[in-house]
Amino acid sequence: MPTHASHLIVGFLLLLQAPRPQPAPAVSETVTISAGGRTLHGVLYRPVGPGPFPAVLYNHGSAPGTLNDQAFEVLGPLFVSRGWVFFAPYRRGQGLSASAGPYIGDQIADARRRRFWQGGALAVPLLALTWFGLWRRQPTGVRAVVMVAVALCAAWAINVSAQRAAASTMVRLLDTEQFSDQLAALQWLQRQPLVQPDRIAAAGNSFGGVEAILGAERAPYCAVVDAAGGAESWAVAPGLRALMDGAVRRARAPVFFIQAENDYDLAPGRSLAKAIHDVGKNAGEDPSQIRPVAS
Repeated sequence: MPTHASHLIVGFLLLLQAPRPQPAPAVSETVTISAGGRTLHGVLYRPVGPGPFPAVLYNHGSAPGTLNDQAFEVLGPLFVSRGWVFFAPYRRGQGLSASAGPYIGDQIADARRRRFWQGGALAVPLLALTWFGLWRRQPTGVRAVVMVAVALCAAWAINVSAQRAAASTMVRLLDTEQFSDQLAALQWLQRQPLVQPDRIAAAGNSFGGVEAILGAERAPYCAVVDAAGGAESWAVAPGLRALMDGAVRRARAPVFFIQAENDYDLAPGRSLAKAIHDVGKNAGEDPSQIRPVAS
């Protein structure tokens, strides 16, 4: 995440506490979370001192491996310098929790691949029937044109079907397995003596932004920050749009939306901010006045 977005997240969460604490050095450690037979791991940054401190649970994006550590290493010390515990749990299949289950990116790709080959298996006999059906009735040139047209239509239909299968799998996993991991991490954080359990906020980017939005509805967060949640999938996943729209309308915590000016799609932040305002809840400024931040 760009540094400017990191500062915006910090600035929003600072509104929740006063007076402002003195900066303190960050101390990080790897922690283990046991939940439902799974073992998850995360990175915890904490200020020096006994606490208890307010905390933010940061939901990472879909980057494979430990690439999300790069964001943690920037954000963790920023929050700690303001007196916040920063907790970045890895959900199953990613980073430190790679052994806890399959990687969501692989699951989405597998769903797309399976549907593609299923569609291809159906298309082959369709093309064969078309060819032989035209064999004696039409000249060669007509048969070729018809076959190309049928093949293009079949390819389009297969691609659309594969895309829908991938989107459906993504929504299902974010709403179930991935959210379950977020909730397990929150419950672990609430039990830590160094944390004020009633002052835990959630933040996240990309898939993590989606998770943060779901948490605004279903978890006892004091505030939520969504950085470009669902931006790349918004236009092609109506199920995701419906899921996030419903979550912000039923949100139990104020939500702050961030998107960079050159993001993949600015519709999520604007649409969700409008939705949350429509039901009279707090999403910062009037969505008609929302402007993207420069990248």
